[in-house]
Amino acid sequence: MAKTKDLTQGSVWKLLLIFALPTLLSNVFQQFYNLADTAIAGHILGDNALVAIGASSTINSLVLSFAWGLNGGFGIIIAQCFGAKDYKRLKKSVAISLLINGVFSIFVLFTSIFLSKPMLRLLNTPSARLDEANSYIVVILACIIVPMLYNLEAVILRSLGDSKTPLYFLIFSSILNIVLDYVLIKFTNMGVMGAAVATVLAQLLSVILCFVVILKNFKIIRLNKDDFKFSSSLFKNMMGAGMAMAVMNSIFSIGSIIMQGSINALGDDIIAAHLGSRKVAEMFMQPLVTVGTACSTFVGQNYGAGKIKRIKSSIKYSTLYSLIWSVFTFFILWFFGGQIARLVTGSSSQIVFENTQLYLRVNAPFYFVLGLLFTLRFSIQSIDRKAPPIISSTMELASKIAAAYLFIPLWGYLGACIAEPLSWTLGAIYLLFVFKKEFKRLDNIKFRGEAE
Repeated sequence: MAKTKDLTQGSVWKLLLIFALPTLLSNVFQQFYNLADTAIAGHILGDNALVAIGASSTINSLVLSFAWGLNGGFGIIIAQCFGAKDYKRLKKSVAISLLINGVFSIFVLFTSIFLSKPMLRLLNTPSARLDEANSYIVVILACIIVPMLYNLEAVILRSLGDSKTPLYFLIFSSILNIVLDYVLIKFTNMGVMGAAVATVLAQLLSVILCFVVILKNFKIIRLNKDDFKFSSSLFKNMMGAGMAMAVMNSIFSIGSIIMQGSINALGDDIIAAHLGSRKVAEMFMQPLVTVGTACSTFVGQNYGAGKIKRIKSSIKYSTLYSLIWSVFTFFILWFFGGQIARLVTGSSSQIVFENTQLYLRVNAPFYFVLGLLFTLRFSIQSIDRKAPPIISSTMELASKIAAAYLFIPLWGYLGACIAEPLSWTLGAIYLLFVFKKEFKRLDNIKFRGEAE
């Protein structure tokens, strides 16, 4: 039977590592959805399919980033309730999360039908690929309720200290997604839309299986009618946390959309190269995201329990884990990044290869900065400081706008490659100052349960 895990007791470094590993595997398998779409579509349908998926990828990322941020913020409140052992408030938090996810999904469903093609035109999507890109993105966004529900289930379970249950079902559905990708792309005339349909079907199975397990094994969050009764104070608290993280993620994605428009204008080869390099980069970023996410849950529970020393220890060990992974990532991406991207995209174009290698080599030395950024951002968010993470994301937006309108016109694709390391560095420096100030403030507050 699955169990919750109290992260307010026991060895900090060991708990953080044990909790993070299943979350890491979950994030890696989550990436398999997109990687499978890209790799199978690229190998079977050719570079044109990569252009169609790549041209629409930033719209997809914007909506999903907002949704993940919304649920991530809800997870902070849930973790705080669990850490404080306030189970009544915990159940009401889960109920409110479900309702908000439903309303948001309906909104995205209708807006995607009417606005996806105009957005693609604004992004300078090549006209020959416009219909393919639109069919792909409409299927993904119209069915946004599916990945949102899975993400919410995973967030709830991780907030309760269980990072294994979401992993088991995600592995199964990821394998199913790869099979469905191949079948629907190879043996139907659906084209890139087949990849989108495969993704939705595989995620739907994951949602159903995870729900059954939650219903059976996690009595602590079994909801009844009273849990759905409106609480204005809790609603405001959850929307504050959820919207803060959602806006933070969206600002970053809006910057990517602005930059994508300039990249799309550079031609099909650069679009394909950027898609391939981003897919590889995102895979190697996952451990950094995972460490930050695990630290967020750890900080949330211990903040709810008033254990500030444990919060500081978790941030210290998270930074150390990020450093170790970043050193490994540097050598892999510097020497083998281009070859890995070629395997992912299936493209034989030398221009695509050279530009994927350029992107990965420019970014590789800055992965530790990115890991530090994730750890600080999520940790500060988990101690109920909502503004600093948004400000750091705004700095990232500014650097991407500069890339779109200054760097790329001057230096071509190299300008796009420079944008992200610059944005990570600006955001991390700012959050370091915030971190020092906020934890000095917490040291002066008398919390209950501070003893280890």
